[in-house]
Amino acid sequence: MGKRQDNRDEKRKLIVDSARRLMQARSTSDFSMRTLADVAGVSSATPYSLFGSKQAVIAAVMDTDFDNFTSALTAKPAVGLDIFFRMVDVTVELFAADPGYYKKGALAIQAASDKALASHFGLPRHGLLRDFIRDAIQRGDINHRINADSFALTLGHQFYGWIQAWASGDIELGDLSNRAKYGMSMALAAAATADVRDALMVQVLSFQDALPETGARAAIHASTNKNLDNNKHIKEALG
Repeated sequence: MGKRQDNRDEKRKLIVDSARRLMQARSTSDFSMRTLADVAGVSSATPYSLFGSKQAVIAAVMDTDFDNFTSALTAKPAVGLDIFFRMVDVTVELFAADPGYYKKGALAIQAASDKALASHFGLPRHGLLRDFIRDAIQRGDINHRINADSFALTLGHQFYGWIQAWASGDIELGDLSNRAKYGMSMALAAAATADVRDALMVQVLSFQDALPETGARAAIHASTNKNLDNNKHIKEALG
């Protein structure tokens, strides 16, 4: 019984790994179960026998990705509210290692007509955010009147919105990191208790300084001041 279960688990992992490779090369909707079986080197009936449907295989790939994410997230300790910014860092690290796969995955989830599959992706990630918020409330970092579910939805939509912008090619990974952290720090500062709000505002301003339009405004401001100084010197010279 043990060897049989081990063999079954090995085949499940083989099929999930093969599905992930296919998703890297194509998309979630661009391969058949027969193709998957060929790539995995198993009979055409095996994926159906072990998973039942392609949607279930894709859901298993999502579970593997989530496990990889949480493992990387907890590999380094985070103090207090830094865990929220660590989530952004880990996401960007994973995206940088395999941008094609994650871009296709993000766009596929956004366009998914299968609501069950979209929920399978979203619910664990929402639950992780909610748990971090609940921990912060218990520590006294976030106001106890804040609803953890509502706040998790707000932070999640803000974060995933920038992920979609990156997947669509509208921003680079560095912009994704800066904008997601800026949005998170702003939201956290609004929900934070007085004891941690000042420190959060320092982070807000730091993340804000990294935004391209902030740098552009600073350059314009510096240029304007320089022009004013030049005009002043000209007037003084003309007497």
